[in-house]
Amino acid sequence: MSNSNILFLYNNLLDSATLTASSAATGFPATNLQHSFRTKVYRTLGATAGTAQIVIDHGTAKDVNCIALTGYNWLSAPATLQVEFNSADSWGSPAATETLTWVSGTTPGGNKGSIIKKLSSTLTYRYNRLSVVYAPGDWDLGRMFVGTYFEPITNYGWGYSESVVDPSLVSQTIGGQDHADEIERYRVVSCNGTILTKAQWVLYQAMINIIGNRKDIFIAFDYTNDPIERTIYGKFTKIPSIKRPYLFNYDFEFTEAR
Repeated sequence: MSNSNILFLYNNLLDSATLTASSAATGFPATNLQHSFRTKVYRTLGATAGTAQIVIDHGTAKDVNCIALTGYNWLSAPATLQVEFNSADSWGSPAATETLTWVSGTTPGGNKGSIIKKLSSTLTYRYNRLSVVYAPGDWDLGRMFVGTYFEPITNYGWGYSESVVDPSLVSQTIGGQDHADEIERYRVVSCNGTILTKAQWVLYQAMINIIGNRKDIFIAFDYTNDPIERTIYGKFTKIPSIKRPYLFNYDFEFTEAR
């Protein structure tokens, strides 16, 4: 993972916004997207050809340069998957439109369907709108991020390890057969690296002070080369230690949300 771009998405503007969905099933409102659990989903209801929009009102113009989604159940790429930006809640001709690239719900490497897009420039508008057209019909979405990312300008990763935890309960019957109560697997990542500038290190420490080990965030561990398999939604389970003999070293453990 040397010389890769690691992105931290932790300041989610969605959580303080007002959300309005074009359709929502009973018990699955758009406000579920503001809950940290990716399994507490928003669900469409009777949307024509799986078409639905969610308007995000920040109250005032806010900076956005990164978008992320997880907890969706699209089995194929939606015909439309985009986020629009405008100064008013009017969508005939939005000021900007960003198209997202679908990622399978479960990839070969075990990613739980995380989509992330780093925008080419910061967009500053009061309103955002997620627009989806999914031909098979109604769909779920568990968590959405709109905001800005933190990316150390000079970053050198010299340690990365990933393990899969299977918490399924295995027992034996009286006849000696194994029986398993399947529980969803999740990944645990250990990551070490070096940030080479003091200014970026100060920003890194400020981020850690805000989120600690209690807040779920998105991390793209290798946005440069592998944004699909290495993008994970979860939380720090080992608070990053501070190692500063000569350079600014980081060391943390991150556990995927279930």
